[in-house]
Amino acid sequence: MANKYRLSSNAYERETADEQISPKKIYFISVEGVATEVEYIKGLSAYRSELGINVLVNVEVLRRHTKDGHSAPEQVIELLEEYLTLRDAGSDIFPDIPNTIKNDFTPEFIRSYLSSPESININERKQFELALTKIGYDLSYRKYLSKYANAHDEFCIMIDRDTGSHSAEDMRFVVQYCEKNNYRCFIITNPCFEFWLLLHFSDIHEEYADYLDKIRENRKVSKTHTFVSKELSLRVHHGKKGISFKENYLPHIEDAMVRATKFASDNNALIEEIGCNIWKLIKERLCYPKIETISLIHASPRNMIVPFFQTYCLLSVKI
Repeated sequence: MANKYRLSSNAYERETADEQISPKKIYFISVEGVATEVEYIKGLSAYRSELGINVLVNVEVLRRHTKDGHSAPEQVIELLEEYLTLRDAGSDIFPDIPNTIKNDFTPEFIRSYLSSPESININERKQFELALTKIGYDLSYRKYLSKYANAHDEFCIMIDRDTGSHSAEDMRFVVQYCEKNNYRCFIITNPCFEFWLLLHFSDIHEEYADYLDKIRENRKVSKTHTFVSKELSLRVHHGKKGISFKENYLPHIEDAMVRATKFASDNNALIEEIGCNIWKLIKERLCYPKIETISLIHASPRNMIVPFFQTYCLLSVKI
């Protein structure tokens, strides 16, 4: 049976001292992928000081278990709306507890567990936790999410065009649905996320001018690669530990953002045309709040990337 409760982390991640700073704005994002896209977006947050992004503006990628393979566009929306239902419950997470659990445990017991689980008999506590596990309800992660709610928060979905999996009709539905419900929709890349990653190493518009049709089609060229992912693999190695964001991508974000502006970035255009718009999210975070209120200059020499972004916020590039 499909897991109804999809908000889930593979392991409860304790907050670092940096994450304990109370943000003024959070972009809550439901992402189609569970690996590369998530690692990249988390990298943007982990190194936001180096990028000149205000630490009071953060991103929370809504986590789902790695075994959760539901990533069709409508299921990406469902994950976001599962979070919004939790958010509507406020700091009191009791209303969010599934009725199947409430049928087996008294309200008094559940509230006691939520407030001070250590006060519950260990056997009863394990029984309750096992019941939650059986239905895939990650209470720890939901309690973590319920702590954050600001008036200026944004609710976003990120999906790839991926013509092999998503029809143009499906993509138009997602764009229209997000517009109707005031969600932010980012068709982050057409044809795939590796296109955005490749922009970190190549001026694709110039270097691949004669191969843009191949990029658009992005056919399989081997058992493990499409055309675009193969080209990326020739530039950078992704090992078992992931994409190594700091070493491989952080130094090249400036180039990628400039190069991306040569391609389509409007959601409706991206349904048919090569391009991406994840750079718009980066720029928006970078320029919030107004440039003069952000302390962009840091003492460490590793922040030499910052002067570019000071200028970039002043460019007349539409978001």
